[in-house]
Amino acid sequence: MFRVARGIVVGAAMVAALTACGGADGGSPEATDGGDGAGAVTGGGGQPEVPVVLTEDQVRRALVDTGSAPQDWEGFGVSIPEHTESVKTCQDDTGTKCGGFTALGTSHIDQAAGEGQVIFTIYAFRTPDDAKFAMKSLAAKERRKSGAGAKPLKVSAGADETDAFTGRNTEIFMRLGGTLIRVASEGLREGQPYADFARLQIDRIKQTAEGKNPDL
Repeated sequence: MFRVARGIVVGAAMVAALTACGGADGGSPEATDGGDGAGAVTGGGGQPEVPVVLTEDQVRRALVDTGSAPQDWEGFGVSIPEHTESVKTCQDDTGTKCGGFTALGTSHIDQAAGEGQVIFTIYAFRTPDDAKFAMKSLAAKERRKSGAGAKPLKVSAGADETDAFTGRNTEIFMRLGGTLIRVASEGLREGQPYADFARLQIDRIKQTAEGKNPDL
């Protein structure tokens, strides 16, 4: 279980419902824990304001990085490619034209004692519909690449939509407002706390969108 990473509690509060289950509905809506309204930043009166739409600088701040790596994991710097390269990466990753795309960033964490790695990618879009379309295409493309070995995975992390599967590697795709999030593993077996990784990234995005510093 994770330690407290600079003010973000990642532990008992995490949903430990990381279980492979048959018949999972790809891209199905996910109930948010706070009931704030889907992917929206709320005001003081609790009324939904605007969907989560991140700027390039917010993408940089929200990504899981060196200081926010969980216990027994080592974080590295965030990569924000130049815009033309970011657009091409989005198009290559999703197999779409990436309409409404604004920014992309990636980071990764490695096991302190092992060879496994988790890669976080945030794709920022102008609207939730832009992010929805990209997520559907990205998830379908990666599932086809994994073939028959991909098993549906149930992950609850407080996103508006989640689609996940596990196999040789694990892939989690989430949408929070106009933000598409990908959490991918390399060289890790099933049984890792993937739901915790997903929750950590979603929490950081929410805090950033609310104007808070996720590292405090």
